[in-house]
Amino acid sequence: MKTKKLHHIKSSGFKVPDTYLDSFEESLLNRLKENNPLENLQNPGFKVPNQYFETFDEKIIEIVSSEKEVKVIPLMSWKKMAYVSGIAASIILMVGLFNNNSEKLTFGDLDISLIEDYIVGEDFTNENMASLVTEDLTLDNFMDSHLIDSNLEDYILNNSSAEDYLNEQ
Repeated sequence: MKTKKLHHIKSSGFKVPDTYLDSFEESLLNRLKENNPLENLQNPGFKVPNQYFETFDEKIIEIVSSEKEVKVIPLMSWKKMAYVSGIAASIILMVGLFNNNSEKLTFGDLDISLIEDYIVGEDFTNENMASLVTEDLTLDNFMDSHLIDSNLEDYILNNSSAEDYLNEQ
């Protein structure tokens, strides 16, 4: 059906008699008041086989009780899934073995703030911290250490601010 010419149609093609809707309720109520309103029908359109309702239960039970084998089609094949998972595992293993970084991590790679957060979070006491120090903390050990002046100046400049110098004077 072509939809381009639908807006040119002036009439729908269906016609209702003028007094049909006015007298419809009255005719419907009159028909319902009759004793047997379906009596005048010549062909109701429905025909039930003889003794249909007497044998209906037996037919239903027969249909339900008879089990027919149904062919089940699996959605996923476990054999294919095993192949795919094996391939994926081997690829991950190869990437892990061949992409091995040979760089060793050192203590210098750690962030100082991470170490401080760890110590604060673990609630170390002074005794715990002292047990971690392996050398004897004596005045002689501090006096024997040789500090380079340039390193000491860098440390002081990096760890102090201008406000510290103003407060000293």
